[in-house]
Amino acid sequence: MYGKYAALYHFSYLSLGALTPMIGQYLKSIGFSGTQIGTITATGTAVAIIASTFWGGVYSRCERKQVLLMMLCLSAAAVCAVFSQATLYAFVLMLFGMMYFFQAPIMSLTDAFTMESSQTFGGLRAWGAVGFAAGVFLTGILSEYLGLKLIFIFYIGGFIMAALMIYLIRRNQKQKRYVQTNTETQKPICSRECRQKPQKGYRMIWKNQKLRRLILCAFFMGGTNVANNTYFSFLYIEGGGTVAGVGIAMLLMVGSEVPFMAWCEKLSRRFTLQKTILAAMTISVVRFLLYAAGLPWWLLIALFFSQGAVNGILLIEFVRYAALLAPKGNESLAISSYYIIGSNLSTICCQLAGGVLLDAFGATGVYLFFGLFNLCGVLLYWKFRLYRRSAGDKTR
Repeated sequence: MYGKYAALYHFSYLSLGALTPMIGQYLKSIGFSGTQIGTITATGTAVAIIASTFWGGVYSRCERKQVLLMMLCLSAAAVCAVFSQATLYAFVLMLFGMMYFFQAPIMSLTDAFTMESSQTFGGLRAWGAVGFAAGVFLTGILSEYLGLKLIFIFYIGGFIMAALMIYLIRRNQKQKRYVQTNTETQKPICSRECRQKPQKGYRMIWKNQKLRRLILCAFFMGGTNVANNTYFSFLYIEGGGTVAGVGIAMLLMVGSEVPFMAWCEKLSRRFTLQKTILAAMTISVVRFLLYAAGLPWWLLIALFFSQGAVNGILLIEFVRYAALLAPKGNESLAISSYYIIGSNLSTICCQLAGGVLLDAFGATGVYLFFGLFNLCGVLLYWKFRLYRRSAGDKTR
């Protein structure tokens, strides 16, 4: 069963790795400006906020969670097939938003599904980093020779394979959360936790002050790390690199997340989860401010490990911290709330600002903004004393 969960993470993140870092270069190749690129990517993320809220609520009371995840994967792949043929700005904007309506919730719901199934989250999420790195590397290298439209083939194929893994999990997994079966319909009956109305759950989430503050701090971190996937290629090329080199650089950067994801639980036990997050946030500030100095391409590659020290920890520990602070029975909604604010809403701000700054000041201006944006998160995390473990925390 572990292998199927690992493959699920691998293929779903392979899709993102194939598309996200190269979508900016693809849109530029069909004639869009930096501002238009920022608007398109930010629109997709804006839709993701609505989608994550909607699908998070559906998931929380759904009887067949695996079927829902399968549907989202296949729908994202289908819309991408149409998106790859669009060239007019209005259609590209609309289809990108539609694609994100199905794609955006997949990550948060997969995390919730994995944690609810009592799987080892850190180790499995590392396979997502492996998949993302593979997607970046393969499309970065092959697109140089076969064209940038290759990214869509990898995206579609990755989500189809992810849907297949979910099907295999659904076929083999024992339904541990169901305590009885309707003998007339032979359909599993949801537990009280599963039937809970999402509106009530979200209200409970936002009554938790510490969780609200954590998500606010995540807002100043998550968007820059996602937007970096779009704008790093511009920074790298400004530094004298090539499109093929972007694939190699991103492979090293994303690949460096894998060992940190594997180590993060040990680091958290040694230094506490809260302090480990603070250290990763601080490294992120230093990293982006160095990028803003206009480093040559070879030095950008030399700093590849800094991404692992940031994303390899934050992508795991922010999710775990949010789940551990959540009221019992509302962990999936806490994770969805984290993704909505700490990732999606933050990404909108960073993608929009990044597009405008790219046109006005180049890629170095984008990364100066990213560094200062992260600094706000570090200062708030310190001010709220989230680096301290309180007696009421459910942390390990």
